[in-house]
Amino acid sequence: MADIFALTKPPWEIVVRATVVYFALVLLVRVIPKRRAGSISPNDMVALIVIGGLATDAIMGGSDSVTDIVLMIGLIVAWSYVTDALEFYFPPLGRFLRDRQTTLVRDGRLLRRNMQRELITEDELMAILREERVSDLSMVEAACMEADGQISVVRKSR
Repeated sequence: MADIFALTKPPWEIVVRATVVYFALVLLVRVIPKRRAGSISPNDMVALIVIGGLATDAIMGGSDSVTDIVLMIGLIVAWSYVTDALEFYFPPLGRFLRDRQTTLVRDGRLLRRNMQRELITEDELMAILREERVSDLSMVEAACMEADGQISVVRKSR
């Protein structure tokens, strides 16, 4: 019974593994188009995915020990907090780790290169504009895909 609480790997190895996997996943999630990520930040998404995977291993008995898993989960939560704090105190880092808005319409004109990068079709964009009670592109000063995947619309002033 005591074996399930004993560390089976050296703590330094657990720290290195958790750190490498966390930051590798942060970088991988960074390349996902914004509309696929939804309203959750990439760092939070990574933390939830990794914690869920680790917790599943622990529940299913695939882990080496409960202490290993708890230490890894603690490290993932700590790295998530540290990266959020670093982004807050060092905005340039936040610009690297988090997506910024992408302008899809400017002065009534579609920016097709940006639409292609975000994988949004003209039909999808027009449907969103209609939901905002915009019937014609000429009524739009700007439409932007925000970092959370939502599209905001600024109408031209009359």
